[in-house]
Amino acid sequence: MMYELIATTVRGLEEIAINEVEELVGVKAEKDTLTTVGGQGRIKFKADEKAIFTLNYCSNSLHRVIILLNYGEFSTLQEIYEATKKIEFAKFISEEQTFAVVASRFATQGSHDFTSLDVASQVGQGVIDSFSESTGKRLKVNLKHPDVVISAGVVDNRFWIGIDTTGESLHRRKYRVYQHPAPLKASIAYAMVRISAWKSHEKFIDPFCGSGTIPIEAARYACRMPNFLRDFLFWRLKFLPLDAFREEKERLDERIEHKNLEIYGSDVSPKHVEGARMNADAAKVCVKFFEGDATKIKLDYDRIVANLPFGLRFGSPKKVANLYKNFIQNLKEYHWKRAVLLTASQKLHDLAVNYFKVRKMDIIYGKLPSFIIICER
Repeated sequence: MMYELIATTVRGLEEIAINEVEELVGVKAEKDTLTTVGGQGRIKFKADEKAIFTLNYCSNSLHRVIILLNYGEFSTLQEIYEATKKIEFAKFISEEQTFAVVASRFATQGSHDFTSLDVASQVGQGVIDSFSESTGKRLKVNLKHPDVVISAGVVDNRFWIGIDTTGESLHRRKYRVYQHPAPLKASIAYAMVRISAWKSHEKFIDPFCGSGTIPIEAARYACRMPNFLRDFLFWRLKFLPLDAFREEKERLDERIEHKNLEIYGSDVSPKHVEGARMNADAAKVCVKFFEGDATKIKLDYDRIVANLPFGLRFGSPKKVANLYKNFIQNLKEYHWKRAVLLTASQKLHDLAVNYFKVRKMDIIYGKLPSFIIICER
């Protein structure tokens, strides 16, 4: 059976997500114009049940995969209730199962005269009434551990309703046994690896590795490592072919490759270097970590990918500016093919353009406007 799906990702990195969806499940995706305003980036596409499993289990760029059930425009919350009630939830939820609604809203201008909780209440009542009309039974709500999570969103006067197949966002990789004080989203790290155009036979380094997210994501990508350390909501969706999913999981687990990769990570902090090693061990990948100052170490690598300190949580703007200057000075002394750098500061861009060919990609990092600088000789 084919489903209309939407998937969330990092704002500004939708093209990376679109390409990954095509690689993994062979379907064309596009930006979702209904839901891309505000919050996360979103893409949409049509795919079969197998794609729901594959994208959750194998995707590195996506955050959540949602089966889209209804969408449109509304004037009142009553209309959202009516749109929800039209959905035949008895097809998706069994009478012994529980459900919960997770709702979000965003207004590009002004504000709504209702809250996200109001949206969730109307959608929840619509689910209950739809199921009751079909079966004569009343569904139970469980806000802590529901079997089925209904996802609802409002952007201005538009809405969408769907079933969450993921649960906790996919960017929260479970290999993070060591937590850095300013961790990078794994989905951004993966996207930066792809933007670097790194090939598995090339030398790769993150000279500001922190807890190791970027080199670990590079290794996971090269080894075709799935998201095997976590649970997913789709396992509770009885209308999906779960036995087929289990067989596919076994097949994907068997295709994992253990390559001898030249992936390196360095950091000035011995604590972070040790923590990065712990994370790589938990992720079951091999990365060579070492202690080093990014402004002084040799940078003779094919691809250099790094999340530079923003200076927002610790340090000072002056120290960060000096760090950027010294790093760029060190970078220009060595031979490499492409450097991909994440920052929230225009300063780094202005320094880089003095020595390299530079492109810039705007993204939203949490709620912070940031950009990825792509440098080439």
